[in-house]
Amino acid sequence: MAEISKNKGKNIVVKGEGKTTANKETRDELEKERLRQILHMKDDEKKLDFILNSGQVKDCNLSLPYRTQLSSDRWNLFLRAGFEMNNLLGYLKDFENIRVAVVVNVYDKGGHEFEMMLKKWVIGNDYFFVLNRGWFNFCDQHLLKEDDVIAIRTFRHRISMKLSFLVTYKKC
Repeated sequence: MAEISKNKGKNIVVKGEGKTTANKETRDELEKERLRQILHMKDDEKKLDFILNSGQVKDCNLSLPYRTQLSSDRWNLFLRAGFEMNNLLGYLKDFENIRVAVVVNVYDKGGHEFEMMLKKWVIGNDYFFVLNRGWFNFCDQHLLKEDDVIAIRTFRHRISMKLSFLVTYKKC
């Protein structure tokens, strides 16, 4: 037997047979909210024109941001498995072996360049990516600390073709 109820006075939710489904209006509202969040990025991410206008990004191909909260380890930036799907696939070249390490350039929102290493660490069945050898310097220069939130975007440098990242941040 289906049960119809109002969710916070605006969305109609139909419950029945162990499933909860939202009507088309609710799905449309959720999709609009998702798109609104993408279009209205945080203030620090709106200032990306410099990196696109400076001619550094090959074919203006900049990945969507991968957001993460900083840990107390200022020597390494740990990036979980979701980072690979959204930010590495399509950008890595066949000859780049991130299990060994790949030298990358990291840019801040002011266009300053930091050379770092990107590695893939495998521990048992789990793996994650680590950005280091320069991450401490980046954190130090930007006064980043534990719990600050960063957004990292991937691109290929137009001239050097080097794998590169743009890091923006929100201080807590």
